[in-house]
Amino acid sequence: MSNHPATDPPSAVKTSVNIVWALVALAVLSTILSFVYLDELVATGAGTGLSDAQQDAARTGGIIGAVLGYLVFGALWVALGIFLRKGANWARIVLTVLTVIGLLVGVVSLLAQDQPALLLLVGVITLALYAALLYFMWQRESTAYLTA
Repeated sequence: MSNHPATDPPSAVKTSVNIVWALVALAVLSTILSFVYLDELVATGAGTGLSDAQQDAARTGGIIGAVLGYLVFGALWVALGIFLRKGANWARIVLTVLTVIGLLVGVVSLLAQDQPALLLLVGVITLALYAALLYFMWQRESTAYLTA
C-alpha cells in the first residue's frame, strides 16, 4: 500500500470507489430480485422435467447460493473499495481481474438465459458500471496516486 494516508485521493479514484459501492448495492438488489423471481428462475434454469422435490431442492440451493454469494461478494468488494481509496495498487489489480471476469460472465448470462426484465435491466446496469470502473481505475491520475 502507498504511503500517502493524508493525501486526498484524486477524483478518478473517488469515482472508482463510488462505483464499487454502487456495484455492492446492485448486488443487494439482484439478490432480492432473485428471491422475488425464484420460481420463474428455477423453472427457466431447470426445465420442466423436474419433480416437485427436485424443484424444491433447486429453490433451496438458489436461496443459499444467493445469500452466500452476496455475503462473499459484498465483503470482498467493500474491503477492496476501502483499500483502493487508501491507495493500494494491489486492490486495483484484484478489482480489475474480478471486473473483467464479471464482464465476461455478465455478457454470457445476458445472452444465454431467459430472465425477467428487471433482472435483465440490473444486469445491463452492472455491465455498464463494470466498464466505468475499469475506465476510472486506470486513468492517469489513478495510476499516479496508486503507484506513488
